Amino acid sequence: MSYNFQELNDDDLLDPFSLSNPSFTQAKFYGDWQKKLKRTVRRFVALRDKDEISTYFQLIKYPLPFGKSYLYTPYGPRIADTSKEFLLELKEKLLAIAKEENAIFVRLDFTPTISNKILSEIFTEAPAYTYHSAYFQPRTEWVLKLEPSIETLLKKMHKNTRYSIRVAETKNVTTEIVTNNFEQYFETFYILMQETATRNKFGLHPKEYYKNIFNSLSTIPNSYLSIARFGETILTINLIIIYGKVANYVFAGTSTKERDRMPASGALWRAICFAKEIGCTDFNFGAVTSEEDTNHSWDGLSLFKKRFGGEELKHSDFFDAVLSPFWYHLYNLRKRIRNNK
Repeated sequence: MSYNFQELNDDDLLDPFSLSNPSFTQAKFYGDWQKKLKRTVRRFVALRDKDEISTYFQLIKYPLPFGKSYLYTPYGPRIADTSKEFLLELKEKLLAIAKEENAIFVRLDFTPTISNKILSEIFTEAPAYTYHSAYFQPRTEWVLKLEPSIETLLKKMHKNTRYSIRVAETKNVTTEIVTNNFEQYFETFYILMQETATRNKFGLHPKEYYKNIFNSLSTIPNSYLSIARFGETILTINLIIIYGKVANYVFAGTSTKERDRMPASGALWRAICFAKEIGCTDFNFGAVTSEEDTNHSWDGLSLFKKRFGGEELKHSDFFDAVLSPFWYHLYNLRKRIRNNK
C-alpha cells in the first residue's frame, strides 16, 4: 500500500470533517491567526491509494533559544489510518519537515486518540512536565450536548448556576448576541480579558493576537459574541467560534464590577441557547482542570463551566517525533527545571 503526502497551498480547500469531527485548531482560519503572529504554518494531507485521505495535519512553528524551534499540530494529526505501516511513514515525513524547518522535534496531539502502546513503539512519549505551555492545547475539556430541550438543560445544570441565571435576569442584566461588526467591541473585550486574567491568574497572548481574531470573525460562519450589560455598561463578552456543529467557548472577559448581578452566568447561558438555536450539537467550554492536575489556579473557572452540565472530553498524551535527541534532551531539562520552581 502506498501513501502520498501532499502539502496544501493557501488556496487549497480541504474539509477535515471527512476524517473525524475536528477541532477548529486544525482549521485553515486558525492557521491564518498564527501567521498574523509571524509564525510559520504548513498544512498536509496523506493520500492512500491515490485518493483516500489517511491523515490531515496543520503544523505551527514555535521558536526556541539558540535559533532552534519545534513544530506542533494542535489536536492533530487527524487520523483515519492507524496501521503501523502508516504511522512509520508519517514519522518519516514529519522528520523530513522538521529538518526543513530546523526544528528539533514535532509535537503530536493525535485525534482521535490512538493507544499509547501503539504510539510508543514509533514515537517518543513526551514527559508530563513538558505539557504546561500557553501554546499547547489542554488535555481536558468540558462539553455539553445540546440535543435536550432548554428545560432539560436547565434542570440538569447545578442549582447554583440556575440561581445565578435568574439573578442576572432579576437584577436587570440584559444579554444580547452579536453576529457582525465585531471590531467595535474589541477594545472593551480586551480590557475585560485583562481583568479576568488578573483575577484568575493566567497569562494572555499579545493584544494583536486577539485583534486578528476579531478582524476575521466575520469570515467564520455563524460565530458570534455573547454580551451582558447593566445599563449601558458592558460587563461580559464571550467569543464563540462555530466549527462544524460545535460551538467553542474560546475567550471570555468579565468585569470585576457588578459581579453580584451574575453577568457571566447570564451571558454564557445566552450563548448556549443561541448555539442550540442555530443547530449546534455540542457546546465546548474549553479547558478545565481534571483530577490528575496539580495546578489548581483554574479550579474556580473550571467549576463555573462544569456547573452548566456536561462531561469531560479527555485528549491523548503528547507524543513527539524527535529529530535532534541532544537538543530535545535540553528542551525537556529546561521544562523540568521551570516546572519545579
